[in-house]
Amino acid sequence: MRRTVPCPPARGAVALRRAARATLPLLGAGLMAGSAGCWAAGSLVLMDAPPETASWSGGATAHSWPSAPGSRSRSDDLLPALEYLAPSGAFVSTDLGIGWNLVPLLAGAEAARTWQVGARLWPQFGRPSRFTPNGIDRLGPRVTTEAFANVQATPWLLLQSGLSWGSARHHDGQLLELGITSGLPVGEDLIAVTLAATAANGAHLRSSYGVGPGESLASGLPEWRPRAGMMDWSVALSGEHKFSERWSVSGQWLNARLVGDAARSPLTNSKSQQTFSLSLWHRF
Repeated sequence: MRRTVPCPPARGAVALRRAARATLPLLGAGLMAGSAGCWAAGSLVLMDAPPETASWSGGATAHSWPSAPGSRSRSDDLLPALEYLAPSGAFVSTDLGIGWNLVPLLAGAEAARTWQVGARLWPQFGRPSRFTPNGIDRLGPRVTTEAFANVQATPWLLLQSGLSWGSARHHDGQLLELGITSGLPVGEDLIAVTLAATAANGAHLRSSYGVGPGESLASGLPEWRPRAGMMDWSVALSGEHKFSERWSVSGQWLNARLVGDAARSPLTNSKSQQTFSLSLWHRF
């Protein structure tokens, strides 16, 4: 995950169900069923193939996430949810950010059922003043840019990647996340199961988990200068249930485990970073 920000629930369960129905004999053998894109601890993308016609959806989303990187404190909110999906692959969504899946334009609609390659803008929240120890500089929110590439390697396995930049105090942070997603059938629905790992450059880790010389003197915390490397691994469960053609509910639970210098930081009070999301959607 990456990450320092909560990831909203991915809405690819419809594609997961389609793949599952195509591989029911395998499910009978106890294997996990197919999937669609996903975003793991925070920067992987999970979405369906672009619709044949433009689609608008709205609703509300409840979020719960760590208040700051490595924090035990939690923040909760209830916010409006909005999503626009275009046949060309463009999207504007409170779940996905603002971006473009370029495969429909470059390779056609059929290829877009297997590949997702593009870029998006995505917010990353930092360390608000009220959750920042005395003497430590606050870390404000950032808008990051991410290049993503996903491929449906088999009917039951999705390979995912995301490279983002623009995080950290001076917008010089970089994150690389790799993940795999499969599915677990539950009645007519399917639960997406994602395993992912995130690496970060030194700028990102120092902004989120570092303690500089001046901060150490002011706060009494030991100086800490994280180096580039692994930041976390994560597991996420995502799903969607349709009540009708227009009404649905989607949700995600994600648990990221900090590792390396991020886990050992004097600013880290909890190595386990969990986020929850639940959304009610109406398609117009």
